[in-house]
Amino acid sequence: MLIIYFLLHFLEGIFLLTITTSPEINVSLESNSSIVLNCTFELDANEGIRNVYWGKKLHGTNYNKLAEFAYKNAIYNIDHGLSLENRSNLHSFSDTSQSAILNITDVRCEDVGQYQCEVEFSVDSKGKTDRKYTDVYIQANAERPTTFSVHPNNSLEEHEILNIACVAVVGSPHGSLAIWEQNVSSNTLTLLKNTSKVFIDTDNCTSVANLTITYKVSRHNNGAKFMCSSRNKFTKEPAPAAEFGPIKVLYGPSNTRVNSFDLNAPLFIKDSVILECISDGNPNPIYAWKFNHSSIGNNSKFNISADKSKLSFTVTNISDSGLYQCVAYNYIKGNMFNSSSNVTITVQERHEEDNAMEIEKTCLENPCLFIQNCIMRNGSAFCSINIWAVVAIAFIFLTLILGTITLMLIISKANHIKRINRKKRMDIGDVHVSYTREKFEDFGGYADPKDVKRPENGQIKLDKDVRDNPYADPVDFQTQYAVVQKTWETPAKSSKDTNSS
Repeated sequence: MLIIYFLLHFLEGIFLLTITTSPEINVSLESNSSIVLNCTFELDANEGIRNVYWGKKLHGTNYNKLAEFAYKNAIYNIDHGLSLENRSNLHSFSDTSQSAILNITDVRCEDVGQYQCEVEFSVDSKGKTDRKYTDVYIQANAERPTTFSVHPNNSLEEHEILNIACVAVVGSPHGSLAIWEQNVSSNTLTLLKNTSKVFIDTDNCTSVANLTITYKVSRHNNGAKFMCSSRNKFTKEPAPAAEFGPIKVLYGPSNTRVNSFDLNAPLFIKDSVILECISDGNPNPIYAWKFNHSSIGNNSKFNISADKSKLSFTVTNISDSGLYQCVAYNYIKGNMFNSSSNVTITVQERHEEDNAMEIEKTCLENPCLFIQNCIMRNGSAFCSINIWAVVAIAFIFLTLILGTITLMLIISKANHIKRINRKKRMDIGDVHVSYTREKFEDFGGYADPKDVKRPENGQIKLDKDVRDNPYADPVDFQTQYAVVQKTWETPAKSSKDTNSS
């Protein structure tokens, strides 16, 4: 039972009424402009509308009722709505329309604000109230600032305080002002301050804002610009803006340093020295040079450039060793500001071993080796190793070694081939003799030319013309020969019986 009681109590607080209003209305002061405040609702079968009210926010949560709507009837509120009676009209809800409308046809600046639609209705004969809200704005364009000032605005010293003020019509809704600083090096904008506090001119419905800030400048602001921009909710980029600058910030020398050339190597007599002084300042610094805390200038010993930023000289004595100092200074409003930097120079005596590479005074008399180059330095000639000559010699040497090795390999390979060919020929000869003697019969019946012997003193019978007749009978040849019996023996064996007849 307890659960049922709480459930029924919970259901009593649920209703299906839906109220719809425009969350925001933007109008201008042009002709035929109007503000239509439309409060529409939807009901459930067990719900009923009693009254609808349109009101305007006064302050906090308080709203002044402007108009009251009942079924087919609407009236202006006697306390706060009568001022709208002649420049607006009312439309109440009925069976065919579930809307309560307050239409302001003559728009004025005072109409800007928040409006509330309050609906009184019943659910199962129990009274309920629901509300919806609409914000009304008169849309006005933002304009370029009318006032933008920076004081002081010339001869600014570092750490000086600037007063920056800006006034502009920012329009509506949500008009605002912003002051920016534009860096000269990066060309980027940095927001210094903005404001949304405005006051409304009720005569022409314009929203005006003003903004004042203080700003401490530094050397990084030298050449910078300041900008004030005006905008509102509907302003498109770029927003109307006013600029001031670039400003000039004066500051004393800083980051002073001495750059030296070839001081990492040992210094000897007749060597050249070049020192350069670099410093930051506005106005540009003036430079002065000191040697062991004594001022120096252009003379037969030292050479100083026209802007006095460079000092050059030739080492003539060990006494040229010491402290070389650059002093950078400028004047700001009659006051001198300075900064300094120094470098220590040590001149070494040239020993005999240090002179090993130094030859004559000029390269014409310089007997440098063929792998050396003659270099003039401060009036003296020095022999320096020519790395490319060394590389060339090494390359030639390696080429000769590789060529010799290659030639030896070629000769060795040729000799090896000859030995192989000789051995092959010997092997082939042995095989032929064995093959002839062992595998074949003689077919001619003569085992060897030694089996036929022609007497050395034998005579040949010639014809009457004293010529040897090739067609004569073989018996004409007076020869003696041995008849060898044809056998199937090898020639070596058949030649053994040399006395056969």
